[in-house]
Amino acid sequence: LLGMLFQQLYNMADAVIVGRFVGKNALAAVGGSASQILNLIIGFFTGLCSGATVIIAQYYGANDDEDVSKGVQTAIVFAAVCGVIMTVVGIVTAPWLLRIMDTPEETMADSVSYMRIVYMAMIPAMIYNMGSAILRAVGDSKRPLYFLIICCVLNVAMDIVAVVVFDLAVEGVAIATSLAQLISAVLVCRSLIRSKQSYRLELKNIRIEGRMMRRAVRIGLPA
Repeated sequence: LLGMLFQQLYNMADAVIVGRFVGKNALAAVGGSASQILNLIIGFFTGLCSGATVIIAQYYGANDDEDVSKGVQTAIVFAAVCGVIMTVVGIVTAPWLLRIMDTPEETMADSVSYMRIVYMAMIPAMIYNMGSAILRAVGDSKRPLYFLIICCVLNVAMDIVAVVVFDLAVEGVAIATSLAQLISAVLVCRSLIRSKQSYRLELKNIRIEGRMMRRAVRIGLPA
């Protein structure tokens, strides 16, 4: 519950800060159609990735260390692939999606810039979401929350610096959010790599296991 709350603070902080220091058009660009589209697409892929963590939780509960390890490696690659797809599709379709949402013309340019910059951080965003879900699947719900809180605080601080000090307006808060997502991905990957348990992330063994991937998609797609 707290994790979901802090996840919402990313976009909320962006909107509040540009609304206060830039103006109402910037507020509409960040908090309007752009945020709705981003939430929809990120929610879809996060639900899709949840299938992998269901499988990991099952294997972990069964003390099947080998399949837990295969599941973790597959899940991280799966998250990265989803991130690549979201980045490419999001950057290409951002103007079209905003137009069919009847985004006002005076906010269109800022909305497109905001969405495209945030989309460029989709790979670390998906890796963070998958990595934190893996930790929760094996019973560790605290560290993902701590990482999220740290990065939300950093996001707010970087938003203020980007907008107030460097006068980067909408692009500034998008860059700050992207950097915060990157830091959160590094923190969660560091935890998985340093783990001594079966869910350790082993970069040398990272690959997609076809059987795991099929099960993950079958379970995650309904979500």
